[in-house]
Amino acid sequence: MKILKYILFGLLAVILVILLLVGFRFKNDANNPYNNKIDQSLVPKFAEIPLNFVQKYNGKESLPVAASGLIDIDNDGVDELFLGGGYNQQDELFKYQDGKFVSISKNTGLPQKENLSTLGVASADFDNNGFSDLIVSREDGITIYYNTDAKFTIKKVDYPLAGDATPLGFALGDVDKDGDIDIFISNYIRKKQMQGQNNFSKTYGPISQLLLNNGNNSFKDVTKESGLYYQHNTFMGILVDIDNDTWLDLIVAHDTGEVRSYKNNGDGTFKVMPNPTTGKYGYPMGIAVGDYNNDGNVDFMFSNTGTSAPHFLARGDVDESLFESDWIFFENKGNFVFEDVAKKTQISDFEFSWGAVFADMNNDGLQDLIVSENYVEFPPHKIFKLPGRFLTQKSDHTFVATESESGVVNEHYGITPLVSDFNKDGYLDLVWVNIDSPTKVFMNKGGKNNGGVSNIML
Repeated sequence: MKILKYILFGLLAVILVILLLVGFRFKNDANNPYNNKIDQSLVPKFAEIPLNFVQKYNGKESLPVAASGLIDIDNDGVDELFLGGGYNQQDELFKYQDGKFVSISKNTGLPQKENLSTLGVASADFDNNGFSDLIVSREDGITIYYNTDAKFTIKKVDYPLAGDATPLGFALGDVDKDGDIDIFISNYIRKKQMQGQNNFSKTYGPISQLLLNNGNNSFKDVTKESGLYYQHNTFMGILVDIDNDTWLDLIVAHDTGEVRSYKNNGDGTFKVMPNPTTGKYGYPMGIAVGDYNNDGNVDFMFSNTGTSAPHFLARGDVDESLFESDWIFFENKGNFVFEDVAKKTQISDFEFSWGAVFADMNNDGLQDLIVSENYVEFPPHKIFKLPGRFLTQKSDHTFVATESESGVVNEHYGITPLVSDFNKDGYLDLVWVNIDSPTKVFMNKGGKNNGGVSNIML
């Protein structure tokens, strides 16, 4: 009996040590990995204001994402804020007025929903009537909310949705220069068909789709003939002119895979172009888009699992030499030549991250980088929350974490940041969109560089 007690005591001691080590690791994970400094006059300051919305996440029914977007519904020059509800939770549209955000959902005809989660949203003028419309994705497909004088008319998009596919989000743009908005849909495997978090099979997940606008806001699936047919789980894509030839190219973040970059050939087809992640494996999720060094070429930052998960857990059976968990930063050298400058810009060694955005938050002419953190299905993050990273750019093109000094720490399950000038003071404000937790809004206190909003790419 004494031997058994000693064995049990030893096991408990080992478990306690492991728990302490894990706790220390994840608490320490939120520390700034870089010993860099910045002139405090460059650090923007913010003040939080209330917004009454708490996203409700249903882990059995829904993928761990939440929709959010900006739309100037009434053409008054100020964006409204759309927040998607979780499973059986209604969506909301908020307007900033008199120093606070108020719901205008009922006044706009925002529809009710049942047994669905709102997963993605974007805004664009699909019918060319001068008002921005909303396009929304849920488990059952895609719907466009056509906007006329701040009132929505709802129409489901008719397109082939595979039985294993969940449309997470969209990249919108006129890929064929015919004057109509086309849609690239990022598809992810349905929640109840998932096979683990680190499945690196090259054929795991559905095929994302390119829908070409027929000109009357009906759409044709041209994925195969365009050269974009590729089977893998996809978090998001961006349509943007990468090589400055006036044609919209495509860059796509594939979960448990690589970033894929496609050149628009101008004839209805795309060509896969190599980049620093080609042939490697990681968890690229969010994409920030912007010209961070003002050289006239669009650059890209990709979020990743970072330092939060040990490699032996995150990479599964993938060879260490082919696995990349650090944050990724493509500096565009022109003509589809990219250099990963994550280490050079001092962003590579941060933690688990989701959505990201480049924006000039202090009006100094340089784009800063804002990145959401924490994962609602990662047990350590239920206890040890990351702060969400607000990275101010210096003149030498390195970034410094200033979320504490700026007053924008977000210890919730962040999905993405949004930025807009809600009070029209010439400075961008910040929204932290969170899942299974409240959305947080921080108003920019401004500064000496009040020359209007500059250098923003969403």
